[in-house]
Order: sequence, then C-alpha cells, then structure tokens
Amino acid sequence: MSPLNQQNIQSSFYGIKNSLLFKKTVIKFIGKERVETITRPACFFVRLKKEGDKIIKRIIVLPPYGFTGDKIDLLNPHPEARKAKIKILGKINPTRKGFSPITREVKFNFSTIRNIPTEKNSAYSKSPQKHCKSELKSWKNWFYVVKESGWGNFHSLINLSNEWVVMFLEKELTDQKKINLYPYLKKLPRQKSEKLQIYLKEIEESGDSIFTNKVLIHKFLKYPSHILVPILIQMLNLQETGKHENCTFFALLLKIAKKNKKLVSEKVDRAIILKSAPYYYLDNLKNKLKI
Repeated sequence: MSPLNQQNIQSSFYGIKNSLLFKKTVIKFIGKERVETITRPACFFVRLKKEGDKIIKRIIVLPPYGFTGDKIDLLNPHPEARKAKIKILGKINPTRKGFSPITREVKFNFSTIRNIPTEKNSAYSKSPQKHCKSELKSWKNWFYVVKESGWGNFHSLINLSNEWVVMFLEKELTDQKKINLYPYLKKLPRQKSEKLQIYLKEIEESGDSIFTNKVLIHKFLKYPSHILVPILIQMLNLQETGKHENCTFFALLLKIAKKNKKLVSEKVDRAIILKSAPYYYLDNLKNKLKI
C-alpha cells in the first residue's frame, strides 16, 4: 500500500470537490443547503453546516489507499449512532460524467460487540483483534456499518484501490443530552469564564487536531481541575461532526487524570449514576482509571 502524500491528496480533492459530478452528488444525497468539508488524516467528509439531531447524511471521499480511521490500524468508536449504513457510489474522476465500478476494493473493519479494548490514552481501538472482523465491499449495494445491537460500534473503511472513491453515509443518532456548563462557569471570575468558553469553542471547532496547538492546551489545562472535569464530562454530549470532538474531550480528561486521578474518578462515578454523559465514554474512562 502506497503512503499518502497530504499535499497531493489535498490538491486532487480540490479538483474532485469542484467537479460537476461531485457537486451534483452532494445536492442529490445531502441537499442544497450550505455544506462544509471535514479533513481527516486520510479522508474527507462533506456535511451540512447545520445538521439535524436525528438523521445525519454525509458524503465520504477516500483518496487512493485512504481510510476513515484516525490511523489505518485504528477503529473509531461511534456510540452516537443508533444505526448507520453506507452506499459506495463508486470511483470518481473529475473529468468524467459518472462513477466507475469498484468491486471488493473497500475493506470494512468492524467490531462484532459493543465493548472492545481501547488504546491506553484514547477512545480508539486497534484492529484486528478477537472481536473484530473484516469484509470486502463493492459499489451500489447498501451495507450497515453500525447496528442497534452495538455491532460495528467500532469500525473503519479502507480504500484498497489506487483511485478516489466516494461513499454516502446515512446515520441515525441516539438521543443526546443538552450541555449545561453554566453551573461550573459561574464559579469563575467573569474574565476567566469568558476565556475558558473561547478555549472550549476552539477545541470543539478543531476536534482532535487541537493537540497540535500545545499553547492552547497548556492554557486550558491550567484552569482548576474541579472546574474542568465536570465541564469536560458535559462536553462528551456534544454532537460529533466528523472531527472526533467527543474523543478529544475524552483525551483531555485522561490528561487531567494523570495528575488528579481521584477527582476524575469521583466525577466519572457521579456522572454514571446521574447518566449525565454517554455511558460508553464514562465506562471506558472508569476502566482506564482503574489501571
């Protein structure tokens, strides 16, 4: 498998994104409203700027040998999905009017149960392992990537071909709780509270790429842990956009736990009792904090 060149894939994606075929595909599958592109390490998501809170529709674009995971050997968690399915639209060439066939060249790696071991400092999981399987997929047919039983809760898609591939994702979300940060922010002086909200917004908008901004992370983690921890637990309820926001707040909780494990453990236990955040993240945190 050839290594991905970020500069080359960005340049090629620009041509695909502006092609008539791709523009028609976006309108057909997700609508005429304003869209935005989410750039991942080895793929692109095109989503509505304002998505609903029940049904999510996105276009996934995989470069040659690209993948949807954070890394090629990682499965991403999707606890926000009640169920989700994919339709491979085919290979795309911006100079052509239609998609080309793709036969058994998209590898679907997935978990067969809801809970599988995750990495030490993240919510992602390595594949393959005992409760993971792989299937080769072709174009035109729908297939589930997440089922209500928890099957596929961790998954990744890999393009095995040397051409660009376009897929359509339709996802039904689980019920999500509203985020309420006011009880914690009001404990801070006004200026510090406003600054913290700016940091939170920047983290939300950046997702896991925020960890390249070491200055911001340092400033954020300087806030009192007893203020940050319940706020970060609340932020686990955020509706994801493809930038792995929830996993980012999860990772920040683990960073705080390195210095204040007892506090994080107590707040997580309390959140589990109150059901104040998705159980997947809370239970995963609890298990990691036992180590």
